[in-house]
Amino acid sequence: MSKVAKSRSLLPSSEMMPLLVKWIVALLVPLVVFTFVWAGEGIINNALLGLLFGVKTEYESTTLIFAAIFTIVFYATMLGLVGYMVAADSGQRSMYSLWLDIAIFVLVPLLLIITNGLVLGLSLSVIAWVIYFLIRNRILKSRSEVVSPLPSVSALDEMQRLSLVHRARLAGFWFAVIFAVIALVADIIFLLTGDLPADLLIWVVARTLVLPVAGYLLGQLGGRFALRFALSPKDEESGVKKEQQLEVLSRTRVREEAKDLVPNALPLRSTGAQRFYVLLLTAFLLFYPFIDRFLFGVGTEGRLASYGDAGYYVILALGLNIVVGFAGLLDLGYVAFFAIGAYLWGLVGSIQFQVLTGIHMDLTLTSWLFWPLLIVAALITALFGVLLGAPTLRLKGDYLAIVTLGFGEIVPVVLLELDKYTNGTNGLIGIRKPAFPGADWTTSLPFYYLILALIVLVVFANIRLRDSRLGRAWVAIREDEIAASSSGINLVNTKLFAFAAGAFFSGIAGVYHAAKLGSISPDMFSFGDSVIYLAMVVIGGIGSIPGVIVGALVVYALNQFVIAQLDTFATDPTSFINPIYTFIVKYVPGFTFGNIRNLLFGIILVLVMIFRPEGFIPSARRRRELHKVDAATEEVPIDALDANPGTSEFESSVQVE
Repeated sequence: MSKVAKSRSLLPSSEMMPLLVKWIVALLVPLVVFTFVWAGEGIINNALLGLLFGVKTEYESTTLIFAAIFTIVFYATMLGLVGYMVAADSGQRSMYSLWLDIAIFVLVPLLLIITNGLVLGLSLSVIAWVIYFLIRNRILKSRSEVVSPLPSVSALDEMQRLSLVHRARLAGFWFAVIFAVIALVADIIFLLTGDLPADLLIWVVARTLVLPVAGYLLGQLGGRFALRFALSPKDEESGVKKEQQLEVLSRTRVREEAKDLVPNALPLRSTGAQRFYVLLLTAFLLFYPFIDRFLFGVGTEGRLASYGDAGYYVILALGLNIVVGFAGLLDLGYVAFFAIGAYLWGLVGSIQFQVLTGIHMDLTLTSWLFWPLLIVAALITALFGVLLGAPTLRLKGDYLAIVTLGFGEIVPVVLLELDKYTNGTNGLIGIRKPAFPGADWTTSLPFYYLILALIVLVVFANIRLRDSRLGRAWVAIREDEIAASSSGINLVNTKLFAFAAGAFFSGIAGVYHAAKLGSISPDMFSFGDSVIYLAMVVIGGIGSIPGVIVGALVVYALNQFVIAQLDTFATDPTSFINPIYTFIVKYVPGFTFGNIRNLLFGIILVLVMIFRPEGFIPSARRRRELHKVDAATEEVPIDALDANPGTSEFESSVQVE
């Protein structure tokens, strides 16, 4: 061990070789597919030709600059990730099992997105994931195979920590070397076939020399990052050892705690790996408008517009998650707050403001009012949330659902009948868009970044609320209202805060929607929308912030892209749905998927609730509630509450001497 830790040799030992092969192959194959099969090489070549060699390309210089930044972040993160994975892996899991997971969860989605587009590709990937989960779980259950995430929780001494960093350094170096060789061979082939400009030969040589050095340094950085999650002797000097802390927990809780520690049998699920995933996702979202054309060709404007619409669905789902997920208050009239927020900006940001007040306001100034009104409208909507919550404080379950349902039906009718103010069925048109220096709001790009910023703020607020004293009070009320009241929680204020917080975020989404769309009418806000928002929360995972985000995107994609475009896909002779569609039309003339759109969506919801009742990404508490471990396999510790007073077990548990 000491020789390995102190060695600076770049040749891996025979003991280390299987681990390096395991992770280098697992991460290198998807990277090669992205680079040479999809758009990675195209992004790099166009950026180099346009920025460094002054060659005129079809892309603007701004697009090339941000695309180049994205590629640097992407490849640097991959080099650091392979170093972290090798350092964090305990080697307990088999090589082929890991490769199969990478193929299903990374390679298959990548290929589906390349061939079918982002939304449809991800939707088909979800189907593949569900099938894989069902088959894998049945096989593991039949074989009684359980991979323990943590073989041991002992602290790592200094030599072991140096060994982890050394492994990570070697992983980053050899990963970069192999990738550089593959890229060099590919470029030589492109050069011989005339597909590689001669100007890029300098780049080919520089990349071949720089990549191994970058891999060495970034791999080492990934290894040092892994050490942040490893136990050291200092961690156990002043307190109870980690293994003693885990001994009193159930097996399920041990698995949850174990994912944060290094080494780990399942490093792909570890907290450290999640940091790399978040970095990649952040880079993708920030630079997506500039790399979309490289990835999917023409049509960037339409795609950005649709993603902006998906964004306000996310905000609505996060707001409803506070009411339903945190506080456990069923709300079937949530669309009413969305309508109020939209109409508040519609009344101020359109000509209707002049009609109602007689005040002539410059249109440019009206656009600037969007920013303060974004908060003002949210506060007014929160007030309506309090007004809804006040009469429902004594109601629970079905009764609460009926009252909120009535509120959701009342608001659109009121907006329809107040035609003097809202123009009734005609709605409000000509609603002004926001104003911001240098932004062209006639395109979808500013709205994309605006909704991205709003989502970040809403997620941050949700996390802070969840972890606050108020958030814990919401959870207590959800679990047992009587016990929460007995503990001193003010049920009135806590429930009203939940309704107000949910309505606040719904108002923000409404203002954004009205500004982006430019016109609103009462028929845009119906009870069916409230059901859709509730489905987002339930499918994603009640009480889980990342789950709710995923649920919102999945439901939006199903409704607006997959099910809505099934007829288009079905009539395409090259589509895999075409044979099914042809068979149905043969026996049911005039059949279209559009006629059974709600039926298909309902079937999907039923299947999800049967096979995944806790949602796609459930909270830890709900996962434990719905998937209780078999008593024969679960090790439940005996504590002071389980032992009889006076016995030795009781005295040892409460430390009575």
